[in-house]
Amino acid sequence: MGGRRLSRRDVLSRLGAAAGLGWGWSSGRVAAAGDPVRSFLLSRQGCGRATGYAESNKIVSWRRRTHMAWLDSPPEGFRVRVRSRDRDTGEWSPMVTVGDAYDNHGGPALTVDSEGYLHLVYFPHHHPMCYRRSRRPGDASEWEEEIRFGERLTYPTLVCGADDTLVLSARRSFADRPWEVELWERPPDARWQRRRVLLRSRHPGYSHFQESLAWGPDHRTLHLFCRFHERSDRQAYGRLQTVAYLVSPDAGRTWTRSDGTPVSLPATPDSAEVLARGGADHNRLLRAGALSVDAAGRPHVVYSDEKGGRSRLILARPNGDGSWDRTDVSHFLPVEFQGRLLLAPAGVTFTSGGEMVVAAQIEPPVDGASTWGGPGNEVVAFRSRDGGRSFTFFPVSRPDGRRAHWLPNLERATGHNRVPEKPGLLYTGGGPGAKNTDLLSNHVFFATSA
Repeated sequence: MGGRRLSRRDVLSRLGAAAGLGWGWSSGRVAAAGDPVRSFLLSRQGCGRATGYAESNKIVSWRRRTHMAWLDSPPEGFRVRVRSRDRDTGEWSPMVTVGDAYDNHGGPALTVDSEGYLHLVYFPHHHPMCYRRSRRPGDASEWEEEIRFGERLTYPTLVCGADDTLVLSARRSFADRPWEVELWERPPDARWQRRRVLLRSRHPGYSHFQESLAWGPDHRTLHLFCRFHERSDRQAYGRLQTVAYLVSPDAGRTWTRSDGTPVSLPATPDSAEVLARGGADHNRLLRAGALSVDAAGRPHVVYSDEKGGRSRLILARPNGDGSWDRTDVSHFLPVEFQGRLLLAPAGVTFTSGGEMVVAAQIEPPVDGASTWGGPGNEVVAFRSRDGGRSFTFFPVSRPDGRRAHWLPNLERATGHNRVPEKPGLLYTGGGPGAKNTDLLSNHVFFATSA
């Protein structure tokens, strides 16, 4: 394939060929390259962002049960759903509706505290955030009363501190000044409190940050990875994009670069630690994935870098002196998939045994057509047993040539949960819709190694 952009007819032809190879469902030539994967259909009412966004953790394993949350769009409106699976027996719980969402951007973020109580935030697209806690530990069947907080928030990321304080980041929009990312906290049995502004765009108007949070093993060091997306207009979406990193040694009070250089808040692309710069003005599309931290306390971030019809998926790790090790995960694609675009949404996680898993989207480049939610989108994963020096590839979704499989959301540690050796992965089957308010009938899948 090389760097040649394919026609839609070529795309559909190659999708059929991939299906014939098994694409992770049989003992075909491609599936044999890695662990077999089994996908379970959770819903046929998924919305256009049913499992987006990758930075909002949606899967938590606690003891022998795995809990997952997503966003449906039945005829009555947008609904946050939760379901649980017993990993010993494979038995599934009934589906539970936790609350409403404003539109397809109002999907959930999930975490668990030290006692096993589940915590869920959801609802907004430029509105107050909604929060609920499960009534019993390890049980997603019933939830306490809904609590609302904040103003004009979107895209929550939720983690739980060592003392069970909930820590949340979310984008804050404004009509007349640059948009920001706020940091909120909720100590046990207390109210949600806005603590500080973490990030700020340098320009007024629409901005996006894709920030994700992860604890170090000391449960005090808090890592943040993001992509500043600035200056959109009618001619270009995101003229300036900056992939960046920050770390806090004291649970979010103060922040530095990876070498310890202090960063004044709110951080901008001029003060944060920059890994890559791009955007429409640079003909370079950058997308950030969700980060994780290994048992030694070293953060691992993943982002895609698309330019000139080619895309790289970069795994990066700081060395402590301001330099970063970078690995292009795209090099580990089998020959059948070389030349396809390997992109974020993406995420990286570490299992309880220390193995690394990376999940991402893959799609053929298509001439003159948008690939956002198009039928060529599929979900793939990579597993490393040597700290990221080498990876085994395995497909996750099975293409049918008619619908996208995309928006992967990989199970990650959020404070008190341990990621099992077979981490869970949610993804959406179906298109994005024409509007944020479209009520669709997309498929929602949960995948794990067989």
